[in-house]
Amino acid sequence: MYFVDDQHEVNYTITKLQWQDAKTDPEYAAACYILAVPIIFEKIVDELETHGSPVDWILDWEEEAAAYDLCGAAVELGKLALHLWNGCTQFHLLQCLQSLQGHHYDVVKTAMDVRMGKGI
Repeated sequence: MYFVDDQHEVNYTITKLQWQDAKTDPEYAAACYILAVPIIFEKIVDELETHGSPVDWILDWEEEAAAYDLCGAAVELGKLALHLWNGCTQFHLLQCLQSLQGHHYDVVKTAMDVRMGKGI
């Protein structure tokens, strides 16, 4: 499983503890994996306990638009998380890929693998 850095792996462990379903459910696992990306996790960690699911942070952002100070790549990864969660129609893969730095491209590939049940 690809991790941006050691902190990403630690964050992923934390999110899987928060949402136990991530251990067996690929939908939860992919969402937790994306949430754990450091550019996202560092903005969300203080409110982690208030979220009922690992995609609530991006839903909050979409509804309030200023709930979190997220960079473009974080927003696009969040939209990917929603798309992998429930097929959100607001996601555009090419727009997502264009917003990412090189190492986040591997995050997208891994998230899709995890959602398909590989690497849980």
